[in-house]
Amino acid sequence: MIADEAPASTTNLWLPLLPDPRRFVALPSTRQPVVVAEKDPGVMAYVAHALLAAPPGSRTARVPAWVQAATRHALRAPVTWGVLPAVDGVVQPDATAGPDGLADWIADSGHRMLILDHSHDGDGRVVVLLFTAGQRQPSIALKVATGAGGARLREEDARLRSLRTLRMGPLRSTVPHLLPPPADPHLTVLATSAQPGVPMLVSYHRPGHVRSPARVRADFRAAGTWLAQLQSERVGGSAPLDLRPGCVEAAARVLGDRPAEQDRVLELLSSLRSRLRRYSVARTVVHGDYWPGNLLVREGRVSGVVDWERAEPRGNPVGDLVRFAVAYAHYLDRHTRPGRPVRGHPGLIAGPPGAGVLHATDGSGWFPSLVRAYLQEGLTRLDLPPSLGRDAVLADVAATAAEAARPGFARDQWSLFLALGAVES
Repeated sequence: MIADEAPASTTNLWLPLLPDPRRFVALPSTRQPVVVAEKDPGVMAYVAHALLAAPPGSRTARVPAWVQAATRHALRAPVTWGVLPAVDGVVQPDATAGPDGLADWIADSGHRMLILDHSHDGDGRVVVLLFTAGQRQPSIALKVATGAGGARLREEDARLRSLRTLRMGPLRSTVPHLLPPPADPHLTVLATSAQPGVPMLVSYHRPGHVRSPARVRADFRAAGTWLAQLQSERVGGSAPLDLRPGCVEAAARVLGDRPAEQDRVLELLSSLRSRLRRYSVARTVVHGDYWPGNLLVREGRVSGVVDWERAEPRGNPVGDLVRFAVAYAHYLDRHTRPGRPVRGHPGLIAGPPGAGVLHATDGSGWFPSLVRAYLQEGLTRLDLPPSLGRDAVLADVAATAAEAARPGFARDQWSLFLALGAVES
């Protein structure tokens, strides 16, 4: 998904899970910890290799690149762990707090821990990666939540179960498989295998990555190859293309205090839907949120795809194709001051949300050419006209706006939708 905003703190959720007297380090953050790692050689090696970069919109995004680079270097030497940049230095577990079931299970299992507290949905979910002692790759991934977050975990459990009956060939190993979850009276826990690889979003935010045509092309090639394999298995008849359900209602609700903008958005949605429904596409398995934050990469290939809560066993494959390209473009200017040129992307000026998407859609240069070629190739593979790419982008931006939890973020996406629509008209 495209990141909404830094979530509310879920410290009260993860802190009681830390076994006493084991010691943990909070990695660089300007507020509450985003990554909390056990002081274990395997865990710290994994952090250094796979996690040290700032997720878009996260609370670590303002940590200077030199701090991240220095920390990455320091992690190679165990003697330096005690001086890692952190919010409060070493985090000490609170043995008096919290859920008994999961905390006891983790303590008794002997697994080493890494906690990721950077959900962008503000619903109190954290990810706990568990490592067998001495190993540098996690073996188990626990998603832990309360309240509304628990409902989403139950939904993902149901979606993963529905995928078990489908033919996925060699891609099966890239999809997390369900494990028996530890019982807990207070928390919802989803337990799966942990997928190998480095999150593509981590590489994306490392210095110089998105300035490099070769590295960016490699990302698109990896994502496109995996998706082509997924979509090669047609699982149902064809159906007309359409907007994501709820787009019209979401626009009317979010833009209710801006009647002129609301009218224009609703008008554009109506005409867009009419154009989309001229075409039909064969149904395939759909991930539902195929963006760089959900892809893990190893040796140039997608080695894992996570967060299947919006998956459909038979759905419209165009959304996955376009979501990757739009989300990738969305953050091109994230590390550049507003009003300044974005290095490596001639013609792109950092500015309001969506500047990178407008550049990819209407700009010139190597990145817009890459995005258009990626979309055209994917649409052709799905037996759709390559010229449909722009409307597919519009539909994805509308879907992102409709999915947004925060009204401010949703309004930004509707503004981008209007900007794209203005060029279209």
